[in-house]
Amino acid sequence: MIRLAGKSENHFYRSAMVMIVYGDIGLNPYRAIQPLFRSSGVDVEKELKLVTVSLKAGHFLLPSYKAKQPFGLIPCLEDGDLIVFESRAIARYLAEKYEGQGTPLLGKTLKERAIINQWAESEAQNFQPAIGPMVREAFVAAFGIRPVDEEVVAAGMKKLDQVLDVYEAHLAKGTKYLAGDDFSLADLFHTVYMNWMKSARPELLEKRPHLSAWIHDITTRPAFLRCLQLDWENASPIQ
Repeated sequence: MIRLAGKSENHFYRSAMVMIVYGDIGLNPYRAIQPLFRSSGVDVEKELKLVTVSLKAGHFLLPSYKAKQPFGLIPCLEDGDLIVFESRAIARYLAEKYEGQGTPLLGKTLKERAIINQWAESEAQNFQPAIGPMVREAFVAAFGIRPVDEEVVAAGMKKLDQVLDVYEAHLAKGTKYLAGDDFSLADLFHTVYMNWMKSARPELLEKRPHLSAWIHDITTRPAFLRCLQLDWENASPIQ
């Protein structure tokens, strides 16, 4: 049972069932479950079970998985009789489920929530479309499926360069995080892909000091580092 700090008995969340996350080694599963790691009071080993849906082996095509995720993508979360897919939807669900325990992610006022939602949408509508194809090319090459398509990478770099200029200008105004002085779901949505970018494309940060400082902050938070330690390689495979 997870007890929500500062809540009355009626607000305790009880669940005899362990949540199951279906995924593989990749970026989106980490984004999905990162909210679970925001508090040392959440025993992730007891709350969460990993089940591998191997992309390389084509397990996402199995009927048993498509019955849960009809698009055949990862990740997917099963919490009792509830199934949630899409990494951002899962992350938001977990942020709401454990709200009141650990770092607040959702905002306290209507204004705060509006700004958080704005930058969360910016991640999905502006940042992800630029960096996503680049990450996909890197994974395709790593799996040995085919060589990197350099035209896709070049187009992504051009688009990403423009998007990052907007982020740099915004952070240069003096805000520590995207939606203000507190880490929020908007920052969390960006973390795993920004972590990939700082390693794979460090040149994008050279002339963007405010963006660089923000990325360093969000990718070195203990919660994120704990999330990266999940052992997907030894997780149970989907049947």
